[in-house]
Amino acid sequence: MENKGQKKLSRRELLAKLSPLGRVEQDAAKCTGCGLCARECPTGALEALTDAEAGTFRLLFKHGVCVACGVCVKICPEKALSVERRLEPESLGRVTILFEDELIKCSECGAPVGPRRMVEKMRSKVKTVRSELCIACKSQSWYSLVKDNGRHP
Repeated sequence: MENKGQKKLSRRELLAKLSPLGRVEQDAAKCTGCGLCARECPTGALEALTDAEAGTFRLLFKHGVCVACGVCVKICPEKALSVERRLEPESLGRVTILFEDELIKCSECGAPVGPRRMVEKMRSKVKTVRSELCIACKSQSWYSLVKDNGRHP
């Protein structure tokens, strides 16, 4: 008995739909490297790495631990991620770099602030914030302004 209106799946398509693992795809033009996806990933399939010495920020993907839950897709403010159930045996032990960018350092203390694309996007949206400062220096700067002026900057 044939189901009318339903496309017959190939064996490969059926196995992909039944896979316990997922594959995250990233739209490089949209991603700013904020790292929210990695922070919220329940399995650790996405990992954000900051290398202060090398001055780089990377977003890594580990296919072998992705369960295609979709948390990363939902949390991404840029809508730069998609996920699908897929088993890629050749990728099980491999780590893929999804995003890499220059790390912006604090202009006051040299601590990491974030990836260049994220800092530039912040700058374009919020003109008054000194986006080249780390959180500690930004807080100190605001405190000094309030103390000196007696009002919120």
